[in-house]
Amino acid sequence: MIATPITYCAEDLALVSAFRAESPEAQPGSYWADPSLESLRSRVKTFYIAAQNTRCCYCNRHLGTDNHRMWDVEHIVPRSRHARFMFEPANLAASCPDCNNEKADKDSLVNTKRKTYPRNSDAFRIVHPHFDRFEDHIHQIRMVYLPKTEKGTNTIYVCNLLRFAQKFIAWENSAADSSFEEEVDIIFDEKATAQAAIDAILAELPTK
Repeated sequence: MIATPITYCAEDLALVSAFRAESPEAQPGSYWADPSLESLRSRVKTFYIAAQNTRCCYCNRHLGTDNHRMWDVEHIVPRSRHARFMFEPANLAASCPDCNNEKADKDSLVNTKRKTYPRNSDAFRIVHPHFDRFEDHIHQIRMVYLPKTEKGTNTIYVCNLLRFAQKFIAWENSAADSSFEEEVDIIFDEKATAQAAIDAILAELPTK
């Protein structure tokens, strides 16, 4: 969970103020890629990589590097749908490129017509790195992600966190395939290590 959002420097504030003065509703989401914002984007990325302790804001995996090439600046509420929130500090985070690509421009707001940026967890459909603790919504054991809440379920599917388990068991089909359960049974019958992994998961699940 990000304790404190970024505070813009004077140079960045000038750019943000100029953007807001020109009716954010009319600005395209692609404005974020404008060359004039290169330094701002770099400072935002550096800040959130450190604030998140080099963990992706969605999959919670530890990338262990602050190399900018290994990270994307993430707009939690997508800028393509809500350009007015493009520079909102609480709407920014650092994600791994895979999670960013999977989430794409899927909307994360419960009320998609909001004009002001929400300040509470309930306003978002997915785990919000500024307002939610990852572990309150998702139980992660190595490459397996299990939802604790509806928000956790949404995050797992929106960001396709199932991809880690799919890669781990060399999955050939999509997890959404109708034969998913049948093939899982076959894999578990044939791979003792897979069954042992599931047993370990069940043993670590929190009890009420």
